[in-house]
Amino acid sequence: MAFLARTDPEEPLPDHLRGVASFAEGFLAPLGLGPEGRVLGLCHDLGKATPYFQEMLRGKRPRGDPLTWHALPGALFAAWVAQKEGLKEPLLLFLAILGHHGSLPTPWGKLPLELLKGRFPKEGAWKVLPEQLKALAGPDFRALVQALGLPDPTPFLEGEALKVAKALALEADALLDQEGEDLSRHFRLALLYSALLDADRRQAGRVPPPSPAPIPSGAVEAYLGGRPAQGPLAPHREALLRGVAEALKAPLEALFPARLTLTAPTGAGKTLAALRFALGLRERVREELGLLPKVVYTLPYIAIADQVAEVARRVLAAAGLSPEAHLLVHHHLALSRLREEDPVEEALLLQETWDREVVVTTFHQVFPALVGPGSPLRRLHTLAEGAILILDEVQTLPAELWPLLRGLLRALPGRVTVVSMTATQPRLVEGRELAPRLPGYPRRVRLAWGEEGTLQDLSERLLREGPRSRLVVLNTVREAVDLYRSLKEAGLPHLYLLTSYLLPKHRKARLKAIQKALAEGLPVTLVATQVVEAGVDLDFREGFRAFAPLESLLQVAGRVNRNALGEGRLWVLDLADRTGERVYGKILLHRTRAVLGERLAEGLWDLEAYALLEEYYRLVEEGIGRAEAHKALEALSRLDYDQVRLNLLDEAPTLPVFVEWDEEATDLLRRLEAAWGLEDPAERRQALRLLFPRLQAYTVSPLLRRALKNLPPPLLGREDWRHVPREAVADYYDEEVGFKWEMDQFL
Repeated sequence: MAFLARTDPEEPLPDHLRGVASFAEGFLAPLGLGPEGRVLGLCHDLGKATPYFQEMLRGKRPRGDPLTWHALPGALFAAWVAQKEGLKEPLLLFLAILGHHGSLPTPWGKLPLELLKGRFPKEGAWKVLPEQLKALAGPDFRALVQALGLPDPTPFLEGEALKVAKALALEADALLDQEGEDLSRHFRLALLYSALLDADRRQAGRVPPPSPAPIPSGAVEAYLGGRPAQGPLAPHREALLRGVAEALKAPLEALFPARLTLTAPTGAGKTLAALRFALGLRERVREELGLLPKVVYTLPYIAIADQVAEVARRVLAAAGLSPEAHLLVHHHLALSRLREEDPVEEALLLQETWDREVVVTTFHQVFPALVGPGSPLRRLHTLAEGAILILDEVQTLPAELWPLLRGLLRALPGRVTVVSMTATQPRLVEGRELAPRLPGYPRRVRLAWGEEGTLQDLSERLLREGPRSRLVVLNTVREAVDLYRSLKEAGLPHLYLLTSYLLPKHRKARLKAIQKALAEGLPVTLVATQVVEAGVDLDFREGFRAFAPLESLLQVAGRVNRNALGEGRLWVLDLADRTGERVYGKILLHRTRAVLGERLAEGLWDLEAYALLEEYYRLVEEGIGRAEAHKALEALSRLDYDQVRLNLLDEAPTLPVFVEWDEEATDLLRRLEAAWGLEDPAERRQALRLLFPRLQAYTVSPLLRRALKNLPPPLLGREDWRHVPREAVADYYDEEVGFKWEMDQFL
């Protein structure tokens, strides 16, 4: 019998299994798991050899029939083969295959207690397994297995399947008694799982891994050669570049794999310095180890990722390279760059597996891949094979997650150099510092308490002083909108607002307009929330910041007098409503007041505030609850994925709202309705994958409690996604202030 793996296009099962095995073995061999990769690939879809699955492919049996489920037979056979071939931890191969169409499973959730009593359970996939094994007990299946170079399956089919299942259940049960935070078993399973998913997708899409391509280590210098250095910070930016170049002279074992930091003040040119170091290290690794690691540049926000990607494009172009051939931008809006004629599945494969030399992405794409649940994990083995992972602006990560993330980064497997880069280093990564001391670095901004205790006081001051270059950052959208409206009604010119309640399409356009106005020397007043704090390239003469954690104050200071032209001021406002406690909690604010409060009364320079960070972070670490982080690490160590959830955004619930703003949005909505109406699941999935990222440009996600105050109708019948029709836009959305959530905003 000719077994098929799939139809449309038709692919023979033996070809599919051999192809996946070849890819998976190649991915895992450098990590010491090559034999496991081979067994994974050869066994993962063996359950498709049942007559029931083959009948389904030919349209003779309905989809969803339990007898067509194929993951469990293949997973159990892989564990049996692993035992026969002397491979360690058959349980890991079992779990990787069992979850390869979903997410990593918790062991004892998939190995019921009945197995410990020596009998197959009468539930789920186990219920139909005996009938599936009986159906496989024929010459065709034996011939297939032997042709793949695997052991004769007869003993497995005639009783040893139950024995291996019982052994797996015992192994899973023993994990419940494991103590400690050793993540090595978790990462071995995650690597097997990641490599299998990637290999399976590549074989199905017929997209082999690319051959790594060199990038000249002097690409940054070539880029800067066409940009004359200007301003007081130019010598310090040059010193930082020289310093990271000098750091590259250290013994390679101290740099790769390694855990490193790059700490330098705002405006010192950290982005280019990090790229200079990464490209230089990449070249050294190639020369000494014959390996070309990827450069993965990771940031907290999409807006910053797009800015860094633009810098990377210019650097690559200056080196005479095609940015499209070497650079990938991967975040949840990245598919909006697709053209209609681009193959969706191939584009998704490139993004999910990072098939470029330089990848610019977000924390939300990286850290969940280290944990497992709910993550495709296809990027973990890509990192482990060889990568330089740059973590930019890590201080934006919730403090409560620091112990967990520190543990994950410390145990990260494979050949990975992690570089934690920020002006305000929270010590998520502990290792060699790459940045040199920058003696004489100019003081740019003086921080001091402002006298204003209410938004009304602040509004009166800004109006009294008149138009001037200044940034005002408040803790909530409500505060920002209220102040903006007050200033607008009074006629203050060159006034802008930036919050997360604006559509991404409008936020991006507004940021460009602000940058243009500042470049022209206009007296811009920008009222904003935290969306401007990290990495946004803006430069104001003066700043106002509602009281916030120390790192947030310094990030806003980084948007004031950014180029050290004179003396900037940042006024810290102790507003009476104390909204900061709702946003940041009490611990961060209390620790900030402890180290900074009295000093703000007299005023202090930004460099003096930077010097207080070590004490501040020490106090924060003492105050945060570590129990949850330790609980998560312990759960990972025993593969208890049901107990682990990584929430990088510690926020209240939100509700996505699609705003049908213009004709393009209307066209996207028509396409969405047509895509949801497609009968073929594969066609529907492909169409939706292309559309969802494009819809994000018109989607705003207000807090659920605010959305409920002015709730738009469901989007095409979906209660979990709302729709503002074109004719009702004025009732729900204002191009200036974003989503409206209270009736008085309509007036």
